[in-house]
Amino acid sequence: MKERFYKFIPITLIMINSGIWLLAFLFYNIKGSNKALFFYPIIQTLLFLYCGIVINKLYWETNKDSLTNIYNRKYFFAKISSFPEMEYPISLMMIDIDNFKRVNDTYGHLAGDEFLRQFAEILVINIRSTDIVARLGGEEFAIVLPKTCCKDVYIIAERIKEVIESNIFRFGTITCKMTISIGISTSDYPVNTDHLLKNADIALYKAKEIKNSVVAYEHL
Repeated sequence: MKERFYKFIPITLIMINSGIWLLAFLFYNIKGSNKALFFYPIIQTLLFLYCGIVINKLYWETNKDSLTNIYNRKYFFAKISSFPEMEYPISLMMIDIDNFKRVNDTYGHLAGDEFLRQFAEILVINIRSTDIVARLGGEEFAIVLPKTCCKDVYIIAERIKEVIESNIFRFGTITCKMTISIGISTSDYPVNTDHLLKNADIALYKAKEIKNSVVAYEHL
C-alpha cells in the first residue's frame, strides 16, 4: 500500500499544484486581488519541499536495510556493476558472522538484531566514504571497494576482522563476543560481476571452514 502511495506522489503533486494555480488565477480575476498571486509561489515552494522529503524517504526505504540502516541487497547488486573505468581495480568483501545462529539461540532474536545493528555500524566506521557496505541477508554482509587492489583490500579486511574480534556487543545486561569470516576478490576493468561475486563467495566458503579468518580468492 505504501509503495503504491509513493508511486503516485509525483502525479498527485502536479495535480495539486495545478489546482492551486487555477484557484489563484480565478481568485485574482474575480476579486481583483494580488494576494492570491502573492501566496501562490509560497505554497508552490512548500509543495516542492514536501516532494523532496517524500522522494528522499522513498529512496531510503527502497535502498536501505530496515534493520541496520545500511544499503540492502537490491541496491548492492545494482551498484556493483555500475562503477566507471576510472574506479578500477575494484575489490569485493563478502562477510559472514561466525555461528550467528548460536548467538540468536543463546540470547534471543532481539539481542541478535541489536548485535547486527552494532556490527553494521562498525563496518561503516571502518570503511571509506567511497566504499559501499550492504547487508545481503541474515548475517551476511558485503563491501565494495573501488580503486582498491588485492593487497590493500586484504589489509582492510584484516583490520575489520580484528576490530570485530575485540569488540564487545551489548544488549541490556547481555554481552557477546563475535568473530567473522571474510572472502575477498578483485577485478580490473571491465568487471565481470558474476565472476567477482562467485570468486568472493568461493573465498568466503574457504574462510568459513577456518572461522575468524580472511581468504583472498587470488591467493587460492
